[in-house]
Amino acid sequence: MTVISSPLELIQLLVGYQPAAVLRAASQLGLFDALTDQPQPASEIANQLAVDSSNLNTLLVALHQLGLISISDDGFAATPFTSSHLRGNSDLDMVIKKEAFFSEAWLELDEVVRSGRPILAPWKERLHTRSDQTKEFLYALDALARFTGPALAELPELVPGRILDVGGGLGTYSRMLAEAGSTIVLVDLPEVIDLARSHLADLPNGSIELVAADIFNEPACGIETESVDAALVSHMLHDYPRESGTELLLSVNTTIRPGGFVVVNDFASDSGPEAFGALFDLMMRVETGGAAHSLETLTEMLLASGFSNVRRSPFPDPITVLIAEKDS
Repeated sequence: MTVISSPLELIQLLVGYQPAAVLRAASQLGLFDALTDQPQPASEIANQLAVDSSNLNTLLVALHQLGLISISDDGFAATPFTSSHLRGNSDLDMVIKKEAFFSEAWLELDEVVRSGRPILAPWKERLHTRSDQTKEFLYALDALARFTGPALAELPELVPGRILDVGGGLGTYSRMLAEAGSTIVLVDLPEVIDLARSHLADLPNGSIELVAADIFNEPACGIETESVDAALVSHMLHDYPRESGTELLLSVNTTIRPGGFVVVNDFASDSGPEAFGALFDLMMRVETGGAAHSLETLTEMLLASGFSNVRRSPFPDPITVLIAEKDS
């Protein structure tokens, strides 16, 4: 842990929002779409975007110094990374939009601490009231899982077999496991399943079964009891307080055959570099009213829901993958 010991170090913390604001502005202006692999003067790009040339030039210089665009005597150009990942509605542009949305909620962190309640409406409500934003959010989560998530297909508990993907979203991990030889049952809310269906349409028939269900309102997460060899609970438990998370794990337990496994992929409040765990914990309290549970709490939740032999898979921090067995 770094101990702040000078005003300069504190100021560096305070201005940490600025690079993210630069990315947000570039995304909202459509700047990454205007850039090509050939250098252009700032004035030409400004004409395309109908913005102030001087201010745009400064934004372009900032993006260059952040390592996101190139600069030469002829002007500014996109880097290969920018062309691949930051154009409008590309994978990481969705992440930029997601973080821009949540940054506004973070500004009300003091109110979250006062009230004990999150700022955002519940996920099921936002699926209806902010459908476009929640669709972007799901695609951002897909990108984050692909770029930063663990290689779960390496786990013998998940491949091969019939695997339940609980609240699996667009099916990032379902795809990974299906391509490795497992048969997947992906359960999520109906609105999400509609998106997942088109997202996974290229996979062979029968490799993934899509089930539209509310996992908290239907027994056994909406599928037959003891019908899967293992279940994956990925980035779900942090959305809920301990009691609700344990309730979910109890339901998951009923879906697994005796001797099967549950795999929990999450972030823990006491795992990760520097302040990662605590900041992720705060993020959940701002956004969902959940919590990034500690490793000890996650273990206790698994034991309380009928699993045993809890162990942590050796993925690098901050990835937290816990594996537990259902008693025979």
